[in-house]
Amino acid sequence: MKNEHQFWQNIARTINPGWAVRVDPLSTDPSCTTLAGKDVFIYVVDVANCWFGAGALLSSDAPRIATWANDQLAAESSILTVGSLNTADVAGKAIALCGALGADASDPEVGAAVSMTTAALQATQTYARAVPANRQHGESDMAGHWIYLAYRTRNGQGIITRPVWVSTLHPGIGRAGRFLNPSDLMQLVGTVVHGDTTSSQTLVGRGLAAEGGAIVSPKILAY
Repeated sequence: MKNEHQFWQNIARTINPGWAVRVDPLSTDPSCTTLAGKDVFIYVVDVANCWFGAGALLSSDAPRIATWANDQLAAESSILTVGSLNTADVAGKAIALCGALGADASDPEVGAAVSMTTAALQATQTYARAVPANRQHGESDMAGHWIYLAYRTRNGQGIITRPVWVSTLHPGIGRAGRFLNPSDLMQLVGTVVHGDTTSSQTLVGRGLAAEGGAIVSPKILAY
């Protein structure tokens, strides 16, 4: 099973050059090791340097991953006595760390970033809207493509995160059982980043403006 898992992870990395891809982070279901069997695709992006990571999992595993993440943070909070840690904050910092390291799929930091992001997404308003939309079409709760942007602010005071959801049924873009086309993903990321960094009409846009703006890779600005 380990060799088969590695095989599909290698396939995922081959078809998506430049991404650090983790297949099935923290999954316990041994019956579904192919990408075609997954219904949740996570894309984590360090906007400052255009580092991309990705993960594929089953929607049924998402609640367990959230429990794992919250348990990890609760233990860390207790040890450090610094109060409650937020999954969104930790996921953003994990993504930024991966970006700074230029992390590869085999690095444990990538698995941690994808797993923390999976947990963080389930606490967002985007997820709250996606669930009923998915159920209406007979899809599992977290099915779809989830992009999580980590913005490093210019004042260096923190990281602001931004979730984006694309249904697998989205015409022309959504894909079931496979990652988004890299060019489609880059176009989506570029569009969202442009909106967040040029307008204060959104909560993210206002947050970035209050922190002196975001550091954005020229590669993303090109889209």
